[in-house]
Amino acid sequence: MAYIPLVWRAKELGKLEGPTAQHPGKKQQREERKRPLHGSLGEDVDESCVVEYDDECDQRDYCVPEDESATAKGDYVSLVENPERFTGYAGVGAQQVWEAIYRENCFSKPPKVAPSTGKSAPLGGFGNQQQMFAANQLRNVIKEQGMQQKVQSAIAHGTPVERLDPVEFDDTCLEKRVFHRVISGMHASISTHLCWDYLNQTTGRWGPNLTCYEQRLHNFPERISNIYFNYALVMRAVGKIKQHIQDYSFCSEDPEQDRFTKDSVLRLASALPSGPEIFDETIMFQDPDTIALKEDFRNRFRNVSRIMDCVGCDKCRLWGKLQTNGYGTALKVLFEFDENDSSKDPPLRRTELVALINTMDRLSHSLSAIKEFRRMVEEREGVSRAIVPETEKEVLKTRRALEGFDGEATAKSEIAADTDTDTDDDVDDGMPDFRRDWDARNMTLSEEFWAEFNLVRRTFWYVLWQWTQLPGRL
Repeated sequence: MAYIPLVWRAKELGKLEGPTAQHPGKKQQREERKRPLHGSLGEDVDESCVVEYDDECDQRDYCVPEDESATAKGDYVSLVENPERFTGYAGVGAQQVWEAIYRENCFSKPPKVAPSTGKSAPLGGFGNQQQMFAANQLRNVIKEQGMQQKVQSAIAHGTPVERLDPVEFDDTCLEKRVFHRVISGMHASISTHLCWDYLNQTTGRWGPNLTCYEQRLHNFPERISNIYFNYALVMRAVGKIKQHIQDYSFCSEDPEQDRFTKDSVLRLASALPSGPEIFDETIMFQDPDTIALKEDFRNRFRNVSRIMDCVGCDKCRLWGKLQTNGYGTALKVLFEFDENDSSKDPPLRRTELVALINTMDRLSHSLSAIKEFRRMVEEREGVSRAIVPETEKEVLKTRRALEGFDGEATAKSEIAADTDTDTDDDVDDGMPDFRRDWDARNMTLSEEFWAEFNLVRRTFWYVLWQWTQLPGRL
């Protein structure tokens, strides 16, 4: 087994880098408005643009900023010095965290209202719908506690446990499908970043890992479709905050920086179409049977934020929490904000805006990386495609990702539509290139194996296809 230097190992790659500062208390915030962090992040940092003065949660929030069991409100770190990239964090703990996150899609089913017959209470002993609903909630809490204990045990001991119950897609409504697509798109986007900025632990070089992309994304077009779906959702949210941030204070003690930041955010928000052209959130939570589901939807997303606290890699937890916060902020803006009247909007914290804008940046980066990965695949396989303007292609893909976004579609039809999104990737209009065009000296043993395996697989299927066409050519 090859020796891996300490700095290339997961334990070191996952550590946070650069200066950090603990969130100041209320007294310190009041007494030292300009320097509440005492220069902990560097002398050139304008701390009034960094510190979150409104650090209390609102009941309409869709995420939890920090671990509720922690004594402090969190730390401030530099995102620039801690880029989202490969850390080597994997194994049972990482798998169980994602399983627990996907498990949050199992919403409690609303009790069906039976017609009144004037008879006594049903055999279950529930005299009214409120009692039945309370009983269902209790059952769900008991069930979830058991699941969470399994996850925490697996993460703590690093041992596999019995597989969690599969995600329930029966009677799947629009709101639940949206929840699933948001989580799937977030997972796929994170995977894209890790594959794009990947460390070859043999050579110590950082760069795109095509094998990683093919294993995690290329063969799963529905995952890529969900990234486009999330991009549309977040863009709609950013475009919707124009009215809200007109009087927003970004840097309370630095008017010049405050004006610059506000102008930048407003330019970004104004560049996006207003209204439902991108994503129409108004069709959700409209049916009487789904109004109660909105609170469940919010609580489920809060739970995803809490689960992210279980991630055992500091840098992974940083970006996982930030993007969960970003999606939570997008959902909060979509479902709680009035585009025309901001007087009743819930408070929007600075950290939420930071998370929202950075999440949009991460999604943009994912789509850019996927485009480059596809080019690399086509170049390797000798595939030539018709030239289509890039803007036109991206608009088309986003539209396809949103196909079926209505109350009548089913989960199966959604997945089928996603699967069709990138069928043109497999088009081959000429003789494939079966040469070994990789450099084994810059590859790990696993990467070399999969490259060889993919070459053999492509050759086998090409020969088999040619053989089936032989009778028609005789």
